[in-house]
Amino acid sequence: MPDYNFNEIVDTFLVLGECKGNYHRAAALYHQRFPRRKHHPNNSMIRIIEREPRKIRHRKDRNNIEDLHIIVVLGMVAEPTCAHSIARNVVRRSNTSQPNRHNCHYIGVLKEAIPRGKIVTQVSPSQDNHHDEQTTKHERTQWRQWLACISATLSMVAVGSVYGWTITSLTRLTSGASDVPIKINDNQSSWIVSLTEIGTIIGALIGASFADRYGRKKGLLFASGFFIIGWTIVFFAQTVVALYVSRIILGIGVGTSYNTNLMYVSEVADVEIRGALGTLIAVNVFTGSLLTCSIGPWVSYHVLTGVLLAVPILFIACFSWFPETPAFLATRGRRAEATRSLAFFKGIRDRDEARRELEYILRTVFIEDVCDNTPVAGPGTRMESMKHSWMEKLKLMLGNFSTMQYLEVLFKKAAIGIDSNVATILVLVVGLISCGLSTATVEGAGRRPLLIASTLGSSITLAILAIYLMLDERGIDVSAANLLPVIDVMIFQVTYRIGLGTLPGALTGELFPTEVKAFAGAIINVLDCMLGFIVSKLYQVISDWLGTHTVYYFFAGSCLLAFVMVIFTVPETKGRTYREIQELLGGSEKKKEVTECLQDRNSMA
Repeated sequence: MPDYNFNEIVDTFLVLGECKGNYHRAAALYHQRFPRRKHHPNNSMIRIIEREPRKIRHRKDRNNIEDLHIIVVLGMVAEPTCAHSIARNVVRRSNTSQPNRHNCHYIGVLKEAIPRGKIVTQVSPSQDNHHDEQTTKHERTQWRQWLACISATLSMVAVGSVYGWTITSLTRLTSGASDVPIKINDNQSSWIVSLTEIGTIIGALIGASFADRYGRKKGLLFASGFFIIGWTIVFFAQTVVALYVSRIILGIGVGTSYNTNLMYVSEVADVEIRGALGTLIAVNVFTGSLLTCSIGPWVSYHVLTGVLLAVPILFIACFSWFPETPAFLATRGRRAEATRSLAFFKGIRDRDEARRELEYILRTVFIEDVCDNTPVAGPGTRMESMKHSWMEKLKLMLGNFSTMQYLEVLFKKAAIGIDSNVATILVLVVGLISCGLSTATVEGAGRRPLLIASTLGSSITLAILAIYLMLDERGIDVSAANLLPVIDVMIFQVTYRIGLGTLPGALTGELFPTEVKAFAGAIINVLDCMLGFIVSKLYQVISDWLGTHTVYYFFAGSCLLAFVMVIFTVPETKGRTYREIQELLGGSEKKKEVTECLQDRNSMA
């Protein structure tokens, strides 16, 4: 038998574990993964693993065989980089006096780390050998993922500015201020708000198709063009029709950006920070609204439009430097580019390690590309994912969208006693802080607890606001509590933003299989925008007909219904890999079929 070196021994038995003990598949996969190595595993070497330790007389040989068994198990259950790191330490200390005790240590670490999706790069009790030092030196970083996702979600600042513009500009346009080009009535203002949702429906469909064909990065850059065109039309608009057209175009940018951001963030982020990065989408939407409302009341109509036009240009300058997601590149067969992209985002310097990580992604995350009948990509699991993503589809019925779009009008109607612009800014600041709180706590607290607290708290605060408005509209003196609407809306922003306002988008990125993520996101966006159009158009109609309090009673009831649905339908996805989430949705039988599919994929390798 050839004289195998240290790495060859480790890699041989890791590959055997990946192939579930199939010698021929293991030899083929090893040859494909390490084509430049002089020796390749043959049956005589691999069959060592079949020898029972109890049949071996010498303690040293028995311990070595036990070590090889551990490595095979590591190859079966661990992601390649984690398994390789632990396996190296197992082999390096195989001649110690008490190997069984150390083996238990490694197995214990594995049991603790793998279910939580943690990347274990160093678990050896000692760090005095060359390989351990090399492992520590090349420990992965995640700051590039944070930087890439922050840059990508700058496009959501442009989305927030679209909504913030209506908050600050509608009152100017309806009052016919001296710096606006035209004066509009209440009906036209409701169309300006609603037509954005029509554009978003178009953008969701266009964005999904574009991102699937040309990539997530190009999809986000494509969306920025709509923002530039839309704000240019607003700047030069002299008729209400021009404003209508601009709002539709801006809505297309909104739909394209939102759908593509969900895909980009979910495909770039590691498991342990995926939830936090997913909340950046909502955080930056709020940042855009706050930016617009902070400068809008104190600058002219055209200066505000010019500032908002600069936002997508800034996004292009910041985001153009980042690579395409490794997931998209891999599914298009561009393996070399995918490996470089993966190495960039995860801070991997070793080329072989990056290739092993890419193999892991293809084996566990995108297995539907090679398993046409796997339940991970099957209609049953897709239907389960659609069922569990109801929050994103019904979010517009929970009150925040209409409340924020008509916030300044609401405060003026309630006669709160302070400047409505200042009150609006205070509400937005509180909302932004709440979004940051959600980002900081989502990985520790989990998705379900935050959503339960959010739905219940939102229902209570909206009911209080409805009662106040009902008393005010019926002529009852509420001057003693004229600050109540501001305080109540602030509390509503806290309760809404810690869960309902930030997590549905992140959950959408987690629940859907990769090959249907763009399409599913588009469908959700379309339904979302249809509801948004109906709710925003009917808000003014129902307020004029039945009173504003009626609208908020409806919103409070919707949040209460959402509270019940979260308890019974929303799974906890914190710390779960993509495959674990799909198995959770599909059940034990699905899990068995996924395992069989993975074996078939390894054979094709």
